[in-house]
Amino acid sequence: MGDQEIQALSRKIFLTISPPGNGDIIGDQERILNALTPDFGAVRFSRRLLKKIYPLCREANWEITLTLVKSGATWELVELEPGDWRHRHLGLAVDLGSTSVSMRMVDLNTGKVLGEESILNHQIAYGDDILSRIFYAKNKPAHLLAVQEATIGTFNALMNRLEEATGINAQKSCIMVVSGNTTMIHFLLGIDPWPIFEYPFAPVFNHTGYLDAWDLGLNTSGYLYCMPSVANYLGGDTISGLLLAGLHEKDELGLFIDIGTNGEMVLGNKNFLVAGAGAAGPALEGGISKNGMKATAGAVDSVIIVENELRLTTIGGHRPLGICGSGIVDLIAQMLLSGWIDFSGRFNPEKSRRIVKRDEEYGVLYATRDESGSGEELLFTQKDMSQFIDTKAAASTMVAYLLERLGVEAMDVDRLYVSGAFGTYINLESAITIGLYPDLPRERFVSLGNSSLNGAYSLLTNGDKMETVTMLQERIEYLEFGAATDFISRMYAARFLPHTDFDLYPTVKAALKKQGRLR
Repeated sequence: MGDQEIQALSRKIFLTISPPGNGDIIGDQERILNALTPDFGAVRFSRRLLKKIYPLCREANWEITLTLVKSGATWELVELEPGDWRHRHLGLAVDLGSTSVSMRMVDLNTGKVLGEESILNHQIAYGDDILSRIFYAKNKPAHLLAVQEATIGTFNALMNRLEEATGINAQKSCIMVVSGNTTMIHFLLGIDPWPIFEYPFAPVFNHTGYLDAWDLGLNTSGYLYCMPSVANYLGGDTISGLLLAGLHEKDELGLFIDIGTNGEMVLGNKNFLVAGAGAAGPALEGGISKNGMKATAGAVDSVIIVENELRLTTIGGHRPLGICGSGIVDLIAQMLLSGWIDFSGRFNPEKSRRIVKRDEEYGVLYATRDESGSGEELLFTQKDMSQFIDTKAAASTMVAYLLERLGVEAMDVDRLYVSGAFGTYINLESAITIGLYPDLPRERFVSLGNSSLNGAYSLLTNGDKMETVTMLQERIEYLEFGAATDFISRMYAARFLPHTDFDLYPTVKAALKKQGRLR
């Protein structure tokens, strides 16, 4: 954004207040409140700020800067500063992911992004995946506290990094908007997320309101707002995504998809919003394969097969060290089109010398010892393939189930919004080829990038969107995929590439015919 005035979630105002004296003995707090009433109506003081008034106001000669945040019908007083500090109005937007956490520092006078940093979530010390951390913390207060402190430590480390990068003290931010899945927000607040995973799968809370960041151990004196969740698997990161996609504002039918550890999707328009979510698995983040890895330097990120020869690229142009989600999707799609695998994902060893047998299991050798950066063979095995196809089947079945519940066909979807790192870097043709996304005209697809972070930024820089956030949380109808009796049998049908019903994938069918794979 440029340098125009914005309606940020917080307001910063400068007041010169007449001091007490000559029989005017109104209390300091009331004196400030009286000055605020004409513009802000009801304003609430925290005890922390009440303790700060004296001697601050007197020493500042009653020239003070006040920071306020709107909370429903009232305003919350967040900070008191001596002198005029309107020029320094900072906010932080945070994407609290289970693997990595991103933080954006924003000038709330203009909306300008001053800096952005990402690091791995310190929670990983208590389990690589989210479920391990949940079991680690279950009914063990000391363990739960450790996971919470790891989360807070991640935030504080990011604030330090932002300060190093920008020269601006991130601790002076007055408001932080955090977007994350339901479990991550429970961990942030030190609340056991176990009820999310135990029948009837109801979270401890969905909405936090404003929290005092200092009370949580964050190195900032401002307020914290967490995007509300809708249900166990439908978190504030989805609400953030919907703020960007804007399904609720449009006549056209839109489908929002975010596939990561969980698959979250919302179908609807301005008349209705129906959502579903379920476990998709770590496959799409390169987390299934022995040689799978995150999208970092040395990860294979794209693959093509030309004249039966495998060609690949890596992030940073290094020798390959493993393969990330986008590389896996390309690899499977290219092998399907070239006949290296059949429609169930089984390898055809006679088709390429790259298909080898190791430890009684077939796999594709996408980098030999001489080709890899580690001196080790890099394989994508039959077991890896099976796990990936399970994930793909879960994701495509969720979409099909959502469409069917509303009585619409995939082609009725006017716009498909793809979110998350995976959705940003994936080759769209490859994703459709293997049946991960519906076979729609390509111009209907919109990539939202990191919609969790961008949605948090959107609310931070436009306080009016708080009403939209509340409306979205209340309006979404949530379907529990796990409760669908035929979900498993449908998933089995979706375990084929792209699907048992080729007519659902006309462009893939045409490509397979062109390659001589179908008659």
